Amino acid sequence: MLKANINRVLAALLAATCGLLLQAPPIDYEVDLFGSHALGSLAHLHVGLLLALALLFADRIYLRTTFAGLLLGWIVRAWGQHYDPAVMIVSVPLYALMYAWTVECARYMGRPRAAAERRIERDDIARFALIGLLLYPLGWALPDYFLNLLLHAGNPADALNDAVQTFFAKHFGVSIMTLPLLLLLGEPPRRRARFGAGDLAVWLMLVIGLGVNLLVAAALHPAGAGAFDWIAAVLDYRFALVAILTWCALRLSPRAVAPILISVQVLLVLALARATPRVEDASGILGVLKVAFELAVLQLLVVLLLIINRDREDLLAHLREESRLEPITGLRNLNGLRVDLARLTPAPQEIGYLTLANLDRLVGGFGLRAQEALMHGVAEYLSELVDSYHMGTGQFALLPTAASIDWEALLRRLEQYDFRYAGESLRLTAYLGVAALQGSTHERIDAALDIASTAAQDAALHGETQPVRAHAALLRNTTASRDALALGSLALARVRARELELFFQPIKRLDAPLDQPLQCGEVLCRLRGADGALLLPHVFLREIEARGRSIELDLAVIDCLFRWVRQHSRHAALPRLGINLTGRSVTSDSFRSTLLNLLDTAPLPPGSLCFEITETEAIARFDAARRLLEDLRVRGCSIALDDFGVGMQSLERLRELQFDIVKIDGSFVRGIAARGRDYELVHAAASLARACGAEIVAEYVENAAIADCLRELGVRWGQGDYFGRAAPIELILQRA
Repeated sequence: MLKANINRVLAALLAATCGLLLQAPPIDYEVDLFGSHALGSLAHLHVGLLLALALLFADRIYLRTTFAGLLLGWIVRAWGQHYDPAVMIVSVPLYALMYAWTVECARYMGRPRAAAERRIERDDIARFALIGLLLYPLGWALPDYFLNLLLHAGNPADALNDAVQTFFAKHFGVSIMTLPLLLLLGEPPRRRARFGAGDLAVWLMLVIGLGVNLLVAAALHPAGAGAFDWIAAVLDYRFALVAILTWCALRLSPRAVAPILISVQVLLVLALARATPRVEDASGILGVLKVAFELAVLQLLVVLLLIINRDREDLLAHLREESRLEPITGLRNLNGLRVDLARLTPAPQEIGYLTLANLDRLVGGFGLRAQEALMHGVAEYLSELVDSYHMGTGQFALLPTAASIDWEALLRRLEQYDFRYAGESLRLTAYLGVAALQGSTHERIDAALDIASTAAQDAALHGETQPVRAHAALLRNTTASRDALALGSLALARVRARELELFFQPIKRLDAPLDQPLQCGEVLCRLRGADGALLLPHVFLREIEARGRSIELDLAVIDCLFRWVRQHSRHAALPRLGINLTGRSVTSDSFRSTLLNLLDTAPLPPGSLCFEITETEAIARFDAARRLLEDLRVRGCSIALDDFGVGMQSLERLRELQFDIVKIDGSFVRGIAARGRDYELVHAAASLARACGAEIVAEYVENAAIADCLRELGVRWGQGDYFGRAAPIELILQRA
């Protein structure tokens, strides 16, 4: 505390010393108005310092000490020049009055402010122009007028002459000192812009242009008119100085511009005093006012440009900082990781990727706020070991804070984290992947993150309780995953654009000749890959189902089939066309509504359609599935259970839902000719189907031996290459 008080006193004495020194620079001129003469300085720089102290510091010790120092200095000078003692006595209350006026003007200008808010804002410019450059000098001039009126025995000419001189002196003092000091003392330090070749060219052009003009003016100076006054000539080229100040405002920090702005204005005011050494009439007053107005506008424009440029840089810095944070959680993101890695020396050798499991259950039970709280909690809990960067819901990139790290210990630590929310205690299931970090470029960072995230996914897939480090097999899996992702995107795009190719495979009776007329068959879907090659369902169906878009595929097949039938109406009398429906579709209310609407406008009778429920996705809502199947059966459609036997739910489906047809999966049918286990399984499946009153169709009937075995087992229908390969629908049905 004592040290702080000593520093305050020393700073106050320094301010008072500066005030005394600023009284000394002579910028003299004469005012001869109203038959009276006055000689004085054109700029009282110490007044600008006083207003700056009042605007900057709420602690009035600096302002009071400076006022006291100025008063004491004035009294000493007055004593040395044998002033009337009455004048020295009156100066004390006059300085007290000016102290109060300075404080009041600062209050009108919305200052002083807290240390963090001292910098100049755009709204301050108008208040400074009105109060600082006009009202504040007038407040000094009016008491001076009345004081001089008293001292000069009621002579208004002398008093008014002194008041005019006082107003200009105070105005120029404020103009030169106050705003630059606010920039110098109120602005935080900033990094300067780099001085480039373009900046050097601008400076050379301005300096050379100003120098050439001054040399020309000196050469044209009339002979015998006395020596050429270089300083006075600068006033004619003040707009060149404006250009220099503009460059400074754009390229330098406010603190760096402040002394330059002071120097330029002192030079211009000195040039004004040289160019107008005597003000004798109204035209002289107007000339000084004109220059005063120009200098005020110059200063305000330069400061405004500084503020605009500063605010623009602050906004850019804020946006850069915001880009490093995730908007919802406020945690650092991938961009923040890149920026931080670029600053780290040396860079970490490894990077971790953390995945938290079962967050959907947390959100379902406690809401999104709980998830946000968990992300913050995990980042803070691990902050002693790693810097965490949020990569998405429940996923973090981890950078070690030390040269080495035990990833296994980190995972164990996280498993012990007791997350508490809404009075409940929750434990985490976490999976960790680790990859080498071989550089801090964006490409190297992204590559390491890809590998580490793949390792984390592999750990989650296999339930690994230890960190999984990247290895060659994972890299191959990454490539395969990317290929599958691209394939899924392409397939979904084809489905939505209805760029499907419909194939058809016959289903025939086993007890009839091979050349029997075509009675029924299954409609199959094919897509074209990026290279134009034909894609079979097992290639693209898994990716579509993984995206939860199998409903779109089912509707696209039905839509394309109906469109084809409308274009080929003579084939619409086929007895039966089999159409596959996934488990997700049969339990979807929106699919049910859309399908029934399509059937109402179908180009062929519903009795020609058989909808096959596949085993690819489990049926979670038997009630919804039963409602759809009943609606279809009411319309006359047949219902088939596809791939019977391959899924664990086959028997449950057969028991819960009523089917007209059961299709035995081909994986059992292929090996039936060996009359081993497959033969017995097909026999059992056929018996179950008959017990439920369903017709039986065997898939993958590839030769006569398989067909013979199926006949022995009482299976009446077969589908496979033995009866005809799948081919484009138009090639088969146009021959039918």
